[in-house]
Amino acid sequence: MSSVIFEQYVRTAVTKLAHDLRERMREQRGQTTVEWLVIMVGLVALAGVLASSGIWNDVASSLGDAFTHLIDTVKGKVDG
Repeated sequence: MSSVIFEQYVRTAVTKLAHDLRERMREQRGQTTVEWLVIMVGLVALAGVLASSGIWNDVASSLGDAFTHLIDTVKGKVDG
């Protein structure tokens, strides 16, 4: 008889644990959304600061020069 009581106790405990875990996951869904929102706002602010400082112009010029050099190198190999 005691094994039946123990089995019922374990079932009840497991059911309660599963219920508590589901509730915690439901509660933290909003928290994750808020954290991602804060990260996105931070990234937008960083991009705004970088854009206003003119760094993007330097990056664009460097990339353009790199692509021009790459194309010229390929042309030289094809022509040669």
